[in-house]
Amino acid sequence: MINRDLDIEKHGKNAIISNPVACFSYQVEEIERDSPRNGNSDYFEWSQTYSFADGLELIPYGRYNDMPQLLRNTIYRNPNIPGVMEKKQQLLWGQGPHLYRTIYEDKKPQREWVEDSEIQSWLESFDHLTYLEKTIQDFNFMQGSFSKIVNAKSTRMGVNFIHSLEHINPLWARLARKDNAPEATHALISDSWKAFQPTGYRDYPLFDPLNPGKSPISVFYSKLYSFATDFYSIPTILGALEWINRDTAVPLILKALGKNSINAKYHVTSPSIFWDDKRKQIQEECLSKNIDYEESMLEEYERNLFKSIIQTLSGDESAGKIWHTKTLLSPDGANLIELGWTITPIDQNIKDFVETQIKIADKSASAVSAAVGIHKSLGGITDSGKSDSGSEQLYAYTMFKLIGVKIPEMIVTRAINHAIKTNFPKKNLQLGFYHEEAQRQEDQSSKNRLNNQPT
Repeated sequence: MINRDLDIEKHGKNAIISNPVACFSYQVEEIERDSPRNGNSDYFEWSQTYSFADGLELIPYGRYNDMPQLLRNTIYRNPNIPGVMEKKQQLLWGQGPHLYRTIYEDKKPQREWVEDSEIQSWLESFDHLTYLEKTIQDFNFMQGSFSKIVNAKSTRMGVNFIHSLEHINPLWARLARKDNAPEATHALISDSWKAFQPTGYRDYPLFDPLNPGKSPISVFYSKLYSFATDFYSIPTILGALEWINRDTAVPLILKALGKNSINAKYHVTSPSIFWDDKRKQIQEECLSKNIDYEESMLEEYERNLFKSIIQTLSGDESAGKIWHTKTLLSPDGANLIELGWTITPIDQNIKDFVETQIKIADKSASAVSAAVGIHKSLGGITDSGKSDSGSEQLYAYTMFKLIGVKIPEMIVTRAINHAIKTNFPKKNLQLGFYHEEAQRQEDQSSKNRLNNQPT
């Protein structure tokens, strides 16, 4: 009877599992905790592991060469963080990109914003606004971005001129180096990365600022240096992913509490790699049997696994039972706890439990705000029940402009400014983001206040 009428309410990879007598919430965590399965390895050790392809040494991005996927999947399952990232993008963008030259007034550097139709025409030829919009987003997630530099045909005749820049999706790009080279020399571009070996790819040399016409097509990797690392930037949000997972679980757990009027007693989590390995195992079995793999095979395994779990959980009525002594087995007999799964009992004192979950969400918001580098009042992630004053938001915005713009702007526009310098060396112009000065409403004239603006 327990295995009948199993209801699986999916939320992406996560779910609420219930039958007439039991219910539990379930979450797939993209980042693994230390466990016997992964040998307590540090996730930051990935820059020292290499693989070989066509004489080039692949430099993996992430322990499983999946850093962009890890960040995307963890962040976009959260109800709050994508909005914070979008606000940070808007804060750096300001009133958009414009050309300027640096001048000095009273021995202080100032920006003189200028118009230049020749450079502007070149920028618009490759849709520089869309290009910069994407590179800002990449920087916000992973403190770096990849760009394809396409040289004009005139370069072959000794006249350096960059035809266009193209944004490269970080899912597709990895650094590589020639044998024994101390630094990265190439980029491998593929739309089908599978762990460390893509099924097909192209390799391009990295852009050389001292010799921009060296290659017809090259790749520019602009990054913020991370302490004691050689190749990629370490995303600042990486250390907060556990907090993001905790925050993502809160609405799922609270929803499960009232599912079918049955209080959920447990929250179950599994490492993402468990499902990657299981998919690979089923694919290999299909290959040996000479049949086609279908994703529904993995879904059927998942359903049978949920049946096994809910049967075990609903049968546990022993008061005071020590939880870590429980054994959960998969349909094929594997001990899930030993494979990195966790099962957390949900306190049945609902009022205290809900308050605890809200506190966890508030704490995670603070941790993520610090990792993202944006004040909570600007990101819209203020503490529960509180509203930041206008003066606090103005102060946060002023400080962001003072210390939060220059370095990100330099990284985001580095490739495009190298191209401007190559194409128009005598103009001494750069591209940057223009920002208006923010003022308190009481400091503005009556006609300029927001409540007097036309709608």
